[in-house]
Amino acid sequence: MIKKFLEKSLEWASSVCFAGLLAVVLLQVFARMFMPRSPHWTEEASRFIMLYMVAFAAGLAAKERAYVNVDVFINLIHGRLRSFIQIFIDAVSIALVAVVVWYGWKNALIGRIQTSASLGMPMHLVFMSMVLHSTSILLYTFGLLMSDVKTFWKGGDLVGNDALY
Repeated sequence: MIKKFLEKSLEWASSVCFAGLLAVVLLQVFARMFMPRSPHWTEEASRFIMLYMVAFAAGLAAKERAYVNVDVFINLIHGRLRSFIQIFIDAVSIALVAVVVWYGWKNALIGRIQTSASLGMPMHLVFMSMVLHSTSILLYTFGLLMSDVKTFWKGGDLVGNDALY
């Protein structure tokens, strides 16, 4: 139930951010075409909204294994070795993303003393998008790792399994 709630919340939040991004960009286009001056804050707002839109969707993409990868070599391997390699890839990904969470958090704390130029928004709120982004990837990749390990120990092959595709 918590998993479903998290997924729906991330989907909803990324959709709201997309709608907000669309509204801000359309406002900027309209203002440049039909008004004597365009709002100065729209460019900065669109960047910040885009960061959060991606942050909310990042974990969902990880859950679907939708990130770009080079699978030429792994497609040549079958059986339990391929499953083992996928588990290794998941584990390395978790380690790397954990580092990003750690340093993202440290960077966000530094941002408490900064504000954005146009919106005057505290920058730690913007920098927290990186923490959200990497934390959601970390959680979903950990879930994939657990699923892959379970399949591996049962003697299963991840080839053709929805866990890979």
